[in-house]
Amino acid sequence: MTNKDVYAVVDLADGELVYPTATDEAVDGALDAAARAYAQWSRQTVAQRARLLSSVAPLHDERSGPLAEIIHREMGKPLDQAVAEAELSASMYR
Repeated sequence: MTNKDVYAVVDLADGELVYPTATDEAVDGALDAAARAYAQWSRQTVAQRARLLSSVAPLHDERSGPLAEIIHREMGKPLDQAVAEAELSASMYR
């Protein structure tokens, strides 16, 4: 397997592996799943989509700490900015 066939998420602060590597096959599978989900999503009405997104906002509020940790680890953002991003996402869902 060559390097182009493997993908990994590393902590930008220290270079340590955050998530295990994925192969081209695994990435293609994730992309196929996303395409299927989009096909279902696109058949919903605006009202149905709004109800779903409204239900996501409180989940972001409840999990802002863990979400911020993920943002911090994956993107290298300072933790206070990561918390603000999680809170902003919740407000967008509302």
